[in-house]
Amino acid sequence: MRIDFEVPATSANLGSGFDAVGIALELRLRASLRCDDGSFRTRFLPGPQMPTHDGFEQEIVRGMRALLGEDAELPRGELAVENPLPLGKGLGSSAAALVLGLLVADAADGLETPAERLVELACGLEGHPDNSTPALLGGIVVAAQQGETMPSYLRFDPPSGVRAIIAVPQLELATAQARAVLPQAYAKEDSVFNVQRAALLGAALASGNVRHLRVAMQDRLHQPYRAAFVPGLDEALRLEHQGLLGIALSGAGPSVLALVDGNAMEIAASMRACFARHRVACETWVLGLAREGALVHDRIRNERRVVGA
Repeated sequence: MRIDFEVPATSANLGSGFDAVGIALELRLRASLRCDDGSFRTRFLPGPQMPTHDGFEQEIVRGMRALLGEDAELPRGELAVENPLPLGKGLGSSAAALVLGLLVADAADGLETPAERLVELACGLEGHPDNSTPALLGGIVVAAQQGETMPSYLRFDPPSGVRAIIAVPQLELATAQARAVLPQAYAKEDSVFNVQRAALLGAALASGNVRHLRVAMQDRLHQPYRAAFVPGLDEALRLEHQGLLGIALSGAGPSVLALVDGNAMEIAASMRACFARHRVACETWVLGLAREGALVHDRIRNERRVVGA
């Protein structure tokens, strides 16, 4: 039996939507499970983002055990993984690994777990829904965490004609470090600033009124504090170009996300230049916004399932 899987990369926060907004990108983690009589094992295919440590594999297994139970036997066979998602760069690689684990366990055991349950499990593993939910469902997700319970969320298709530019600087920034730098309390004016823009962000994305994104993606709660770890970020956030709709740190960084409706090559070059002025190497990718989320394709039965469809 062979089952194929795809999980999209994601970008969280989008500036003002801190821990609340995420978007799926057309950059996909791919894997293929070939069932046999051997114990479960993972093989990473060679590539530029091939994991060099066990953490990625551990996240896959953690996702599997969340669905099957800590003491359950893992599916028998080999999981071959092709990973183009850069690790630790703010593009949801950990969420993608967890989601992959959930889907492998679900498909191999024939559980047909409802999408709502997968969302709940993934959110519980990640601690917040802004990466894991769009990784499962695709599109754009606006979510509110409710303690340990199922998050309240809305998922909608991305606006047509909009693409993403991802700038990936050659910097290391651990999520724990990026969170530790944030203050324990904020000034009222900064909180109001973000509440206004987060409300506008959700409305602009859902309605397709993308001309509001420039203002809606502004932030005072996390990006100013993380800029010290990402030389070039301040300049990138101030970029002005025709076709540049909005720009923000991707997740906890250090990658930067720009939403554009034209002029992508010129904007990408300007983003690279922001980092080059600080002698930081950077590559840029122009990506589509993914309407479809995670995919499962049973090759024997020739059945293709889009999670949440």
